[in-house]
Amino acid sequence: MKSNRISERGEKGLKFTSYAVTILFLLFGTLPLVWLCLTSIMDNESIQSVTPKFIPDVPHTITVTLDFTGADSGDETFYKKEAMEAIWFPWASLIRNNIGEIIVNGTRDGQQLFRAKATSAQFYVGQMSIVPTRVVNDQVMKLKLPTIAERKLSDFEWYGPASKPAKATAPSSDHEVAKLYRDFFVSHDVLAGKITSVGHSRNKLRLFDSFASLQHIALGKAGDLGFYRYFINSGMVTFTVIIWQLVFAGIGSYALSQLIRSSRLRFFLLMFFLATIMIPGVSILIPQYILIKNLHLSDSLWAIILPHFAWGFVIFLFKGFFDQLPKELLQAARIDGAGELRTFLKIVVPMSIPVFTIVAVMTFVPVWNEFMWPYIVTKSPEHWTFPVAMNDMQQTTNRNTIVRPNLISASGVLSLIPLLILFISTQRFVEKGINFTGIKG
Repeated sequence: MKSNRISERGEKGLKFTSYAVTILFLLFGTLPLVWLCLTSIMDNESIQSVTPKFIPDVPHTITVTLDFTGADSGDETFYKKEAMEAIWFPWASLIRNNIGEIIVNGTRDGQQLFRAKATSAQFYVGQMSIVPTRVVNDQVMKLKLPTIAERKLSDFEWYGPASKPAKATAPSSDHEVAKLYRDFFVSHDVLAGKITSVGHSRNKLRLFDSFASLQHIALGKAGDLGFYRYFINSGMVTFTVIIWQLVFAGIGSYALSQLIRSSRLRFFLLMFFLATIMIPGVSILIPQYILIKNLHLSDSLWAIILPHFAWGFVIFLFKGFFDQLPKELLQAARIDGAGELRTFLKIVVPMSIPVFTIVAVMTFVPVWNEFMWPYIVTKSPEHWTFPVAMNDMQQTTNRNTIVRPNLISASGVLSLIPLLILFISTQRFVEKGINFTGIKG
């Protein structure tokens, strides 16, 4: 059955063009985000490869068995040194082979003495501190053991000689990486124990070690919470500013819209708030910093929060919405004896959920992403927000850690998660709020 709908000339071409433009926009708009997520779980060699790679390789897991039967026995420190030598020295030599973790099992007379492990999250953070050069000897590792323990760069479980029986040793793998591991100790006779097995496997969880590396980088700098401290700081600053804007800007805008009878005074106050939008933020950085310093609030979260307590644009946005509220409903509430505060809380706020949501979103994004002002007023790492911490992480090349591209991508992915959650959960209210805010009048 043919449709009776009249088709205008060129309608099909216009529809095809609109779909094509939309698809291209989605493709090119999301490509940077997809690439950011992919590089966060790639190894450094894949990212810097001449031929672009879009599918990450699962990292290698090397499982080594060291047998100390017949060797001179030692205490726990001796075996810990042996385990660290079996992990760190060959890994530094095979750094281009995408190793995700090395596990070392130490045995003696059929008993398991220890189990040691280091992941790529620990190795790449501590490489410059533990194995910055290719010098391989016992003295080097003896000096590095305290650093490994202090920075938690490896896991070591000591069972002792009277421990559980060792598991049956699996045959050595013929994988290329396992062969390279064995060949390293053929040319470097540094271990007291004998390598009886070198196994190979792959662990998909090691793809996400770049995210765990961020925690190791921040430990000892931002306190025991490590990288979570930066998230908490950004969350506290953002949440405080949003609550302040919703409460005080909402009440102030309601007064400006509904309570001030003089149109001349109302116009003057509105122009005053709008004028503050026209002042470039950079031009007031120095006076603002001097004020915060004189208040003895520098290097604190309050120094970041206070300059965001008055936004003229938020006042304008709220007023545009409140101007459209039915005045008859507000007048009825006043006739029933409700005060202005009760009227605002019981009638205005429930009707204004869309504009409150859009103000919260529009406040969240710039405050969460702000870098310049927190960078100026905070010096201590425990007071850094997330963008400041990301900037500092990229400047650690000349320190104890070489920050690899996948670590920077991982931090970028983490910074996007709160924004994505916010937009997904508030999209309906944001769209509704845009239709009823001051854009119309």
